Amino acid sequence: MSSSNKQTQYYPAVIPFRDGEKWGYCTRDKDLIIKPKYDQAAPFVGKIARVMLGEKHGLIDKTGTEIIPVVCDYIGNYDDNTLLNVDNSCTIQKDGKYGLVSTQGVILAEMIYDSEAEAADAALEQGWKGAVLADEFEDIDAAILEQIHALKKVEKGIHRFRKGAQWGLITEKGSYLLEATYDEIDALENEHFPFKQDGKWGLLDLQGKLVLPAIYDTARGFSNGQAACEIEGLWGAVNFSGQWIFEPQFTELGEFKEGLSAAQKDGLYGFVDEYGETSIDFQYPYVLDFSHGVCAVLDVPQEEVYFIDDRGGIVSERYRRLFGPNEDLWMHVVKDDKWGILQVNHTFILPVKYDLPKAMGQVLQTIENDRIPIKKGPLLGFANKSGLEVVAPKYMMVDPFCEGLSLVATLNPTMNRDATPSSIEATGSLSGVFDYGFIDAEGNEVVPRKYILAHRFKHGLAFVKNKNFQVGYITYDGTEYFKD
Repeated sequence: MSSSNKQTQYYPAVIPFRDGEKWGYCTRDKDLIIKPKYDQAAPFVGKIARVMLGEKHGLIDKTGTEIIPVVCDYIGNYDDNTLLNVDNSCTIQKDGKYGLVSTQGVILAEMIYDSEAEAADAALEQGWKGAVLADEFEDIDAAILEQIHALKKVEKGIHRFRKGAQWGLITEKGSYLLEATYDEIDALENEHFPFKQDGKWGLLDLQGKLVLPAIYDTARGFSNGQAACEIEGLWGAVNFSGQWIFEPQFTELGEFKEGLSAAQKDGLYGFVDEYGETSIDFQYPYVLDFSHGVCAVLDVPQEEVYFIDDRGGIVSERYRRLFGPNEDLWMHVVKDDKWGILQVNHTFILPVKYDLPKAMGQVLQTIENDRIPIKKGPLLGFANKSGLEVVAPKYMMVDPFCEGLSLVATLNPTMNRDATPSSIEATGSLSGVFDYGFIDAEGNEVVPRKYILAHRFKHGLAFVKNKNFQVGYITYDGTEYFKD
């Protein structure tokens, strides 16, 4: 599950355009750039796009030049039918032979290898180290992105980046904080980046400056003046000077919060004070950190959660835990067949009053744009992080917000005369005919529910099929780039 306040919107300059049975490419104003001549055409990724004639695949650039002739048996990632691999290379395959191409249209490995792995090894030998897709980081200068081989998601305005085998830090605007210096830099933790060098871990601050040297087996970000560090399987705590506040002695050690830190000994958890002295006996299967005077205890075998105070007294009822804690430290819980979202401070993001947000056999866990899927009976909507319903439950399906919009669907009444939302839900599958459209975070229907099939937006385009079985791409405002 993920939570995000900021989602980039994309405005592609070149868009696949279908004219009758053939596909080409046009501008946003529908001026043709590449005359329709292909049987299928996909959106551009970087400087390349996948096209098809019959069952054969090829790659073109934005002028229509064929970088890879349309003779390949397959181009792209077999696992999910996307164009790119994890390192943003593109696999090409013909007659059992494999090669690789970059998003810039550069041949990384000729189509002569017996496997993808062999092609990847050949590309590495020729200097390929991975690449960043410039379309996803428009605030960073293209010349800088061309030098970077991997870029992690932004945290506190900072990206972790890789050049070759080394990692550094760069701002979301493209200013270097730390050149590629270390073997690894881990995700931000309490305003500090754990980093690895020569097999050991230390800590960096938000400016990329050294806080703790890389001398520990594991190091965690500082909380209240101390950092949990591991040496040879045991954990202790150090101060900013790297001196031990208490020596390594626990098999696990959490953050120091509200005067206490969770610790593990002999397979059970308890709490210690700032000097490592036991404050709450080691008796729990798993615990989270204290927050606002309470701590969540996870009864792992029973999949339950309850809360204790700083003396170990139980201060809440038990809830059945479905998911979490997630990165926001939320837990999806159930009580008396009703569902809600509980925080680690024993307050509710959503009260336990909704039906489990399950649609077509799947539980909707993903939270984007600060919008939480909710359900009443068979119908779904969205609440915000204050627990307010911002989109009343009225849809048979809602998709996580992607690029600011959510794909939604309702039952088509004219095509489902004998069906109801409840009967459709009971089948657990898409057994009816649905009307698909898109809403924004306030519930405004920005693309009307007029399609019988639609995919979520990706890089500014969504693939749709209308009631006349015509297919093509649309932009955020619902402009259709196809005609018959």
